[in-house]
Amino acid sequence: MLTFFVSHPRPIALGFHTKLTPIDKICDPCDPANALPKYQLEKKERIMKGPFCPILEVYPRSKFGNTLRSFNKSWYLSFDWLEYSPKLDRAFCFPCRMFVTSSGLNAGYTDLAFTQVGFKNWNNATSKFKMHQNTKNHSHNVKAHSDFLNGKSINIVLDDCKTLLISQKEKQRQNNRSIMRRLIDVTLCLAKSGKPFRGHHENMSSVSKGLFLDFIDVLKKYDNVLENHLEKGALNAKYLSNRIQNDLLTCINNVMKRTIQSKIKNRTVSIMADETSDVGHHEQMSVIIRYFDEEKCQPIEYFIGLQRLLSVTSEAIFNSLSIQISNLNIEWKSVIAVCFDGASAMSGKFNGVQAKVKELNPNISYVHCYGHCLNLVLVDCLGSKNRVIFDFFGCVQLIYSFIEGSPSRHAVLERIVQETNIKLKTLKSLSTTRWACRSESVSAIENNYNSLLQCLKEISETTTQPDVRVQANGIIYQMKSYNFIFALYVMKPLLAQIQIVSAKLQTSNLNLLSAVTIVQALKKSLISLRSDEDEYSRLYNKVLDVCNAYQIEIPNVKHRRVSNKIDNNHTQHFSLDKKSEMKTTVYYVVLDDLFNGLENRFSQETLNLINSISCMMQHKIESLDIDILTKKFDLHRDEFEGELRLIRAIPDFEGGTSNNTIHKWLEKLSTLGNFINVQKTLKLFTTIPVTTCSCERAFSKLSLVKTKLRSQMKQNRLDSLMMIFVEQELASQINPDDIIDEFKSMYPATRRLEL
Repeated sequence: MLTFFVSHPRPIALGFHTKLTPIDKICDPCDPANALPKYQLEKKERIMKGPFCPILEVYPRSKFGNTLRSFNKSWYLSFDWLEYSPKLDRAFCFPCRMFVTSSGLNAGYTDLAFTQVGFKNWNNATSKFKMHQNTKNHSHNVKAHSDFLNGKSINIVLDDCKTLLISQKEKQRQNNRSIMRRLIDVTLCLAKSGKPFRGHHENMSSVSKGLFLDFIDVLKKYDNVLENHLEKGALNAKYLSNRIQNDLLTCINNVMKRTIQSKIKNRTVSIMADETSDVGHHEQMSVIIRYFDEEKCQPIEYFIGLQRLLSVTSEAIFNSLSIQISNLNIEWKSVIAVCFDGASAMSGKFNGVQAKVKELNPNISYVHCYGHCLNLVLVDCLGSKNRVIFDFFGCVQLIYSFIEGSPSRHAVLERIVQETNIKLKTLKSLSTTRWACRSESVSAIENNYNSLLQCLKEISETTTQPDVRVQANGIIYQMKSYNFIFALYVMKPLLAQIQIVSAKLQTSNLNLLSAVTIVQALKKSLISLRSDEDEYSRLYNKVLDVCNAYQIEIPNVKHRRVSNKIDNNHTQHFSLDKKSEMKTTVYYVVLDDLFNGLENRFSQETLNLINSISCMMQHKIESLDIDILTKKFDLHRDEFEGELRLIRAIPDFEGGTSNNTIHKWLEKLSTLGNFINVQKTLKLFTTIPVTTCSCERAFSKLSLVKTKLRSQMKQNRLDSLMMIFVEQELASQINPDDIIDEFKSMYPATRRLEL
């Protein structure tokens, strides 16, 4: 059997003699099957590190010239790669013989003498060994040998490769998510401000690409991550298309609704809904939910969606409303109240949405929006039956249309106001739906009265259009009439009070008790004005002063005889002077109509509940009130009575009916923690809505989102934009990672960027 002696020496005393693979089996180092096992190479490496080599008794000698020469064991100390074959009497290079083709570098320059044939020129051995040691091929093979000895097992190598691959993928994934966060921030910024996303031409060379792409172009100038994505990323994964915009908006909408859903989980809520027509002639229904938030200790309202109505029947509205609340996992049994306007489809007792809701939950209370009620009171009392007031408002609208209908006429008014050093109060149009806003219109006429007369006179004298001259003279005639002046100073204080009440009724955290309290205050004010003769005298004297200042003639009272027929005249009352005549025919009529309208319109089914809460808050509750509250809020009667007795004995619970008083009670009850029934009563009572003004505010934003230029917007995109635009605070609080996860799960198989 052929043997190789290791190239590195070892003490002979150890008796170490290592046998390697036969030379005839390893002569082909290119064959992987001939490679030595790792443990043999490691063993050889350990032996090669010893200070001595094994000693043979005799090295074969060969004649070179006249001298016999043989292998010299001292060469082992100078060349650690050297090995010797006793059978062939030749020397080899162990690294080159074993790793001749492992690196693939300089494979054509292999020295066959040290790898296959063997070296036997003992005469020039040292110089040849040094020459071989300095070759590039030898250096590469030595390095391969060293790497092999120091290398890891295949399992560890595969695990390391797998770990490296995973880390690279994770790095790329995090980079993709960072790109998505930037796109989400741009989307949120535009949606929260109600701005349009798209432009007319969205190619890269266009200058009207739309705000979304323009925003991206600005960001990439200062953001390397976004710049690398757009410049070096895949062309089919830019994520800037309109479809991606819609997906992002939908994802944000879904995340926001899930957030609302988590907030109202297992809570009692109220529902508010109202309809309007958008610029695309689509009937849209806005839905708001209201619940009590323990952390803020007050009721909170959230916009939950915009639903298009294909029909305005009560059945269609009820079905759409049911779909909206079911998307948030709200059941009708957890609804305590609904608030609609007075339309028959909504408020009908037998076939309206109110009736259909109560079929599912008889304990639901219906609240006719207090804002609509106040508007209807004004519509009823200021109608055509009171001719003086009716003509007055017609003249107010005519003044606005005439002055503001022409920029040149408006410029004349501005110049005259500047010349007289009077601050111009902008003229307001009379709203057909918001009658309470007429206070601003009347106030503007009263403040600018003198400037308006001068403006109309100048327009009449300088115009070249006969119809404009006639209109200006007609308005001057009306404004300088006694009836106009009287109506102006009668309606100004009344509308100012109504404006305050209307603004109070539009607050989102208002409760029914505070709403009824301020309505009662308005009724008391009207009664006081009717019974106060001095107040009417001061008002009438002011009218006389204005008439005298502008030389307005005060008409005389028409004296007529008493009619013999009852139906010949509207009244049999005759006045001795103009003051008493205007008081009975105009002033009292307006006050009486307003008072009666407030009495009729605000007598709702919740009135008994409100009175009971009022008695409880003033520590005047009776047995009937306890019965009403116990039945409505499902309370334990005995415990409820005991809690009320204790509250009366605690000085911190001061009586009152204001919204601030209820808030203080709730804060005290939350700290005490033992008054469960009273706390539940106030929480559920404040959850009952007062108005649908939150729906109206959503409609105001609808007119900004869906404009004439965006009238073809799809309903899903409109709903998502409205959700973000209305609930801006909630949109600012959501986590972008949640939006990315939603975006990823929407179409998991078609997303080109790994998220």
